[in-house]
Amino acid sequence: MNTSCIVLNGDFSYLCTVSWKRAINLVLAEKVKVLKYSNHVINCVEKAFKAPAVVALIKIVRMVYRHKVPYSKKNVLARDQQKCAYCGAKSKTLTIDHVIPRSRGGKTDFDNCVACCKKCNDLKAARTPREASMILLKRPFQPTISEFMRLKLKSSGVYQCLAEFGLY
Repeated sequence: MNTSCIVLNGDFSYLCTVSWKRAINLVLAEKVKVLKYSNHVINCVEKAFKAPAVVALIKIVRMVYRHKVPYSKKNVLARDQQKCAYCGAKSKTLTIDHVIPRSRGGKTDFDNCVACCKKCNDLKAARTPREASMILLKRPFQPTISEFMRLKLKSSGVYQCLAEFGLY
């Protein structure tokens, strides 16, 4: 069973998503209260119970925000919404492509990297999009913290769940 649980801060702002096992541990440690249960049933030796879907921390955790979203392959794929920047294909097996190739001095950062399917990445090779006669559907950019959180919430399905609670 691959069920995840949304963890809200004490003020009901989104904090993170954890596995159902971690959510159960938080409930048993009395660190959270369950706001919504999922349809997945967990069978134990003594009894069966439903896995939590949304929990809220009892105490507020102070959040320290960074000035910018850190670069990683996972964050580039989230920014580009799991779509190839050249053909628009949505896939789970995307690679990272440097718009200006590293062999020509291109940097590995949000402003030069895009999500790309293997076919387009092989076609482009170590050329610029213009040289490869390819068009970028969306220009790469450095997302702000709020843009990134909104994209991440929408892609994970958390946004809809939080909207049911009237939080977003």
